[in-house]
Amino acid sequence: MGTIANILSWGAGSVVGSQVTSRAACHYRPRPMPHQFAKALDNPLRLRYRDPSETLGMYGFVAGMTVMDAGCGTGLFTVDMARMVGAEGIVHAVDIQAPMLRKTEARVHAAGVAERVRLHHCGLNALPLEDDSVDLAVLIATLPQIPDRLGALLELRRVLKPGARIVVSEELPDPAYVPYGVTASWLEDAGFRKVARKGLLFCYSLIYVNEKGERAVGV
Repeated sequence: MGTIANILSWGAGSVVGSQVTSRAACHYRPRPMPHQFAKALDNPLRLRYRDPSETLGMYGFVAGMTVMDAGCGTGLFTVDMARMVGAEGIVHAVDIQAPMLRKTEARVHAAGVAERVRLHHCGLNALPLEDDSVDLAVLIATLPQIPDRLGALLELRRVLKPGARIVVSEELPDPAYVPYGVTASWLEDAGFRKVARKGLLFCYSLIYVNEKGERAVGV
């Protein structure tokens, strides 16, 4: 029994150590989750707390909106966004990794909503969109993975309309996860104003508004 207990203890310690190492690496050298791990985004265990329609239902989608899925990954949320904005709306699906974007493209075509989705292979620091053209931007498990977070948020501020909302949502299983206090400070440094916080520490969403008249840090 002692040998089994030691093995189990060693195994648990290895897992914890791996998690600590992975999280530290993400914080010191932020980078997107490699596309080779894309299956994790659609894992049934994740969908227990990340049901797309329930998650997006908190954010205030309205038919006819122009919205952005910033860091769309496999398109898990893109399809429901397209359904929520309706035939007159537009979803800008943005991802820096081409393999991820291809998964999104296949997904929206399979769901029959491709005509409402514009795919953009780029980072959030240089968006091919006009000023004041987006009603709502959503970043799910994305912002901490960006090396120049302030630059990305200022670029999002540029394309968001005055009074438009930005939602940043994080989840603890993601190695790049940060507590909501850290996320709030990033948003406020970029000039966004807090509207609401949804969820708990394990999986939260911060809803902020774009007030163009306020001066942001670095502007």
